[in-house]
Amino acid sequence: MRNTIIVTVLLFIAVIAASIYYFSDNSNKQKNATKPLQYLPADTYFIATFKNNQATDTIFQNFELFEAIQGKQNFEDLKKIKQDFLRSKALEENVYDEEIILSYHPGQAGIATLYTIALHEKLNNQELATLFHSIDKKYKLNQTDTLDHTIYSFDQGAKDSILYCTLHENILFASYERSLIHQVIDKKVPKLATKQIEFFVNHNSKNTPLSLYFNNNQIAAFARKIMRSKFGVYLNQIDSLHGETAWNLNFKNDALIFKGETKLDLNQQTYLRLFANQSGQVQTLANFLPKNTASYINYSLSDINSFHSALHDLFVYRKEADKIASQQKMIENEGKVLFQKDILPLWNDEFAIAELDNEDLLGLVSLADTNKFLETAKKISSNQGDSIYQFDYSNILYTSFGDPFKTFQRPYFTRIGNVLFVANQTNILRKYRKAYEENQLLSGTAVFKNHSAIQSNRANITFYIEPETASNTIISNLKSEYAKDYRDKENFGYQNFYSTSFQLTGNQGGFVSGFFALYKTTNRLGGTAEWTFQMNSKLINNPWVFDQSDTCKFILVQEQDHTVYALNPSGKELWKTLFQGEIMGQPIQLPDRSILLNTRSRVYRFSPDGKMIPGFSLALENNASGGLTITNFNNEKRIYVPCSNQIAVYDFEGNKIKEWENPKLDSKILYDLKATTIANKHFIIAGTNAGSIYFFNENGHLYHQQDLDIDGQTLKNPIGLITTSDEKNSFVILAKGKGEIFKVPFEGIPTKVKVGDWSNSFTFNFEDVSGTADKDYVIISENKLMVYNQKDVTKYFEYKFVDDISNRPIFFKATNNNDLMAVGTDNRMIYIFNEDGFVRDGFPIDGLSKFYFGPINFGNNASYLISSKRDHKLYAYKF
Repeated sequence: MRNTIIVTVLLFIAVIAASIYYFSDNSNKQKNATKPLQYLPADTYFIATFKNNQATDTIFQNFELFEAIQGKQNFEDLKKIKQDFLRSKALEENVYDEEIILSYHPGQAGIATLYTIALHEKLNNQELATLFHSIDKKYKLNQTDTLDHTIYSFDQGAKDSILYCTLHENILFASYERSLIHQVIDKKVPKLATKQIEFFVNHNSKNTPLSLYFNNNQIAAFARKIMRSKFGVYLNQIDSLHGETAWNLNFKNDALIFKGETKLDLNQQTYLRLFANQSGQVQTLANFLPKNTASYINYSLSDINSFHSALHDLFVYRKEADKIASQQKMIENEGKVLFQKDILPLWNDEFAIAELDNEDLLGLVSLADTNKFLETAKKISSNQGDSIYQFDYSNILYTSFGDPFKTFQRPYFTRIGNVLFVANQTNILRKYRKAYEENQLLSGTAVFKNHSAIQSNRANITFYIEPETASNTIISNLKSEYAKDYRDKENFGYQNFYSTSFQLTGNQGGFVSGFFALYKTTNRLGGTAEWTFQMNSKLINNPWVFDQSDTCKFILVQEQDHTVYALNPSGKELWKTLFQGEIMGQPIQLPDRSILLNTRSRVYRFSPDGKMIPGFSLALENNASGGLTITNFNNEKRIYVPCSNQIAVYDFEGNKIKEWENPKLDSKILYDLKATTIANKHFIIAGTNAGSIYFFNENGHLYHQQDLDIDGQTLKNPIGLITTSDEKNSFVILAKGKGEIFKVPFEGIPTKVKVGDWSNSFTFNFEDVSGTADKDYVIISENKLMVYNQKDVTKYFEYKFVDDISNRPIFFKATNNNDLMAVGTDNRMIYIFNEDGFVRDGFPIDGLSKFYFGPINFGNNASYLISSKRDHKLYAYKF
């Protein structure tokens, strides 16, 4: 298919905007450039204006997008014009702070650029000649006369490096293509229409650094210039969008965002015009697309009846109405189904087409009534097996929705929920059903999630493309010279665009329109790893960061073969050793900087240089079931390790505590033990998966035990603590299925509170994520994250993931002492949440579910994400 080639058109527009942003001066309002615009040829692809001042120089220092798309050579050409001409002593005063017009045109060998700038003071040809002769001597200056004008050429001696320039109506025009200069001064060459110039000037926003304008007709002309093949479904629709578009720039360091208006030519009967009187709707069908989607168009309607009426009028205009009526009559006679009464009401207000990475097409239609559809489908389709059917009659979807389904004459279809999926081959549908069942969907990827965050959440038409997935299709449909540039990673950066989209939203006969692009800039949060570290197997624990000295920290990680690495903040290995088993729970750094931790079979205490402290490691008599807890009751430092239904206790020198009574509990201890002191009374507290809470003193003497009614469930989550100055108002918190929380007082009768509606399969944590003084109930059930206030059990926030979550959330200390919450999904996505419940900027990001987020060294307040991928590398991203 040739659909994805539209990405090159959009990216080209993007780079113009990228350059102009940094040429512009935010503090000054743009002036109208009406006079220079009237000399531009009518076939101009697109134009923009910006000021010639010091702000221009920023592009050459800080902005990657411009060089990435223009290429290094074009980038250097623009630098030369800027520095050697506009900033030359001879010209600078006469052009400084004037408007530059950058316009792109059909060229003899490709795309030609025209640079236009008006002069402050009027010059005659003799004065101009004198001025040009004082330009940098590295250029050889020549001049020729034609059409009553003098054309100057500046030759630096290299191939294709001659810059041609002329003065026309006291405006300087320059280009590396001589014929373009001729078109400007030749009165016989058609120029931009007055209405086009007026539209651009009227929409040239004074509050943004850039207003970009193009004639919609020229998008198709530009595409034809660079393509080797005919248009596909997408560009045929863009080609029909006759009129003008003006966009204003909203800038982010990792994205280009344009929003503005698209005016339609009311004399043209086109498909996209059918949406101009609709209003924007939330679009959902993209959430069902497979992960290998290269591009898609999602359509949505606010008034489906008016759409069908307008579509019928379009068929009449195209002289297709009689043929369609004949097909409908056949369906009525043979299938005993009325098209208007029985078929059209089956459809809901949304439909889409997608091109996959292998160029297969997939269509999607939202169903209004699945039961009615199943009943009607029996009369107009045939069963092909595997829940796949084929329409018995042609053009049912084309008649219902128009152009997107013209290639689906008599397609096969399958249904999942209230969405109908159609394709021209049954194997496409079988592969899709498999992808859906395995949750391999586009909506679960980091690129799609991050792109959704920048584009509008309401539209009538959304064109979306992922250049990396669509790369083979794009290259195969570009002419050889453009395909070469697209593949050239050394001189161009096309591969660094994550995603692009173009949206149209109906607006009383026109459109509110926008263009959005995410770029893999090195300045993007989490865009490029600061360092990597190669391991031999996968990471099996969250990385930890500890103090190595008063001035430096180190990072501790463990891989699957139980090797433990210590890394400095730059990712260099300090030392490594092999532990007997996987580290359990949270390692603890003691005041002497030694690290205390346990595996399933041993307890380790070692210094930051990896050397064991005397007395360690020590073997556990029974296998540990959770991480250790330390206490300092009565100035006696102890280590408590949960070992299934028993507790092992040692001092900090590795000696077993003889006074410990070693009680046996009724079942396995839940995670780690809790330790606290209330009114000079010391407590060691354990919860078990049978629903019992044990309150011991420091020597294992049982104060009391609470056995809770947990409806036969086996509990699998850690307990939490609320402590005050008295036992009656201090509680152990324990969660069970069906949305219930137990509050067990240190002294008194337990209470049960209905908090939410989570299932029996859930994770529970008791942490402060809201930034209040009180901890919160944090629940993950299936694909939903829920946070509840512990006092009034109101829901603080809820976040629904596309992917299921089988991993526990991770909590990191933020600067204001609340806990920063993080979640790793089953689809290898990492989310970091701010205390307001919103996903932190730069997330989600690709990575496995074991990771660290926070500072990694003294004197550096930046946070780092340390995570891994399936290549067994650690990646450190700076945020």
